[in-house]
Amino acid sequence: MKNSKRDIDIYKQKIKKSGFRITETRMVILDILLKSPDKLNAEELLFLSHKKYPKIGMATIYRTLMLLEKEGLVTKVGFDNNKAKYRIKESPGPGAKKPDIRSGKTSLDKKKFAGDAGYEGNLEDYRNVERINTIRNQLSQWLGELDKIKREKELALEDVIKDFGKVDKIVSYHENQRSNLIQILLDVQNEYRWLPKHVLLYISNRLDIPLTDIYSITTFYKYFNLEPQGRHSIIVCMGTACHIRGAMNLLQRITGVLKIKPGDTTSDYNFTLNTVNCLGCCALGPVMMVDNKYFSNPSTGRLKKILK
Repeated sequence: MKNSKRDIDIYKQKIKKSGFRITETRMVILDILLKSPDKLNAEELLFLSHKKYPKIGMATIYRTLMLLEKEGLVTKVGFDNNKAKYRIKESPGPGAKKPDIRSGKTSLDKKKFAGDAGYEGNLEDYRNVERINTIRNQLSQWLGELDKIKREKELALEDVIKDFGKVDKIVSYHENQRSNLIQILLDVQNEYRWLPKHVLLYISNRLDIPLTDIYSITTFYKYFNLEPQGRHSIIVCMGTACHIRGAMNLLQRITGVLKIKPGDTTSDYNFTLNTVNCLGCCALGPVMMVDNKYFSNPSTGRLKKILK
């Protein structure tokens, strides 16, 4: 622009009168704002300023904008994507020419923004770069998440392969006989403490037994578990004799310590709590069984020691 130098000089004098130092970075930012056909946010100013003054930082941009805004040289004109936009507020002296930013009319070619000031590129280029960087960052995040999922799946696949090897040994031990299915399931459960779905599917294919038939057996017999179980099993007798002697109070003490309900497993998979109608030792009631050991009506303190 023909009057760009004069505009700069007029603004420079106004800054001096305010008592602030005239610095190269402040003049660079001011010059960009004077020549801009558009409102600019701090990031756009940083991008354009870098071409003239590579060492400039975002903190300097913000400080300069605050100074210029305080002195009435620039004004904040709304937000775009939560980023404040700025433009020159008004010409500081008669005859000083500046772009009509509000109307969008300017003698400056937007495609060659700030070209005569020694800057390369244009504002639209910056916005394209910003969009590309946003997409690139998002893609990097997605790729990172995909890599994590891939690693998790690879580890899970390795575990599944190991499981199949263990099941092969159990099935071979029972001579690959379909008639030994229940014993095979019992041995598998002793290995895992439950019957994983992928293991049942493998047994179904290995012995050529419909999966529905296997599920019929595992759901009929209460002993089989189709959900992960804790390393330790706790069973509370709720039969008539134990119930009369306070089995409900015992159950409440246990649930209070473990913070789980009957049928649940602790989050660390250490304990699984269940109830039965009879443990066959009514004289000890109320009674609980922990890993095949019987305990008669333990107090809360005693219970914590047992579980520990």
